[in-house]
Amino acid sequence: MVANSLTADRRNKLAQILVSEGSVKIGKLAEMFSVSTETIRKDLIYLENEGIAKKSHGGAIASSELLERPLSARALENVDAKMKIAQSAIELIPDKGVIILDSGSTTYHIAKLLTIKKGITVITNSISIAQVLSGSDNITYTLGGEMRGSSMALVGLWTLNALSLVKADIAFLGTDGFFSRKGPCTASFDEAQVKKAMIHSSKKSVVVCDGEKFLTEPLIQFCDWKEIDCLITDADAPENELKELCSYTRVKIVE
Repeated sequence: MVANSLTADRRNKLAQILVSEGSVKIGKLAEMFSVSTETIRKDLIYLENEGIAKKSHGGAIASSELLERPLSARALENVDAKMKIAQSAIELIPDKGVIILDSGSTTYHIAKLLTIKKGITVITNSISIAQVLSGSDNITYTLGGEMRGSSMALVGLWTLNALSLVKADIAFLGTDGFFSRKGPCTASFDEAQVKKAMIHSSKKSVVVCDGEKFLTEPLIQFCDWKEIDCLITDADAPENELKELCSYTRVKIVE
């Protein structure tokens, strides 16, 4: 009885951590709870059967990822991978190019790298990205619209009208995931509309995301993969899914 109580208590706490942080690693949890990694794996299998977790590389992600999490929380996750993805994305920008930066934690890292560049015109619907670029030697245009608190993104009719007036060289788009879907997805209908408009307002469209997005299934698909010119991701992306994606669009993997 005591053992069962301890197991239930640990799993309850693990579920709380998972929902709060969005993702967990087996090794870190084993150390935190002073149990074996095999015990944590069994806990995660239990939580998956309960609909709380989904397996990921070396751990699990919360099924509540179907619900949108704040940008401030997402920006602190997988920072090394996102920075490498951002560095690869920067290489695609032509000299004195015009780009669209979508809101998102990976596009936020692109903006950080742009602060050491100059002569690039950036159009964004992200308040966070606009703030990062405000002191740089680039030209930054912020699209108008209604601000969504969770993502710090501007959306709505004003945003769509502004995008209809521009044509960029490249649009860098974020995604909340695309597990079992035919294209990148987002948790917000309003942001899905903006992402579609960004694709139409650019000569090329590039999706940037870490490997965990392959295992996350948000609500709304905003385009098909054939509408995307390139996906940049990291080595944690599942091999089978990568092979399938390569038949629809160019895939670039950073190490």
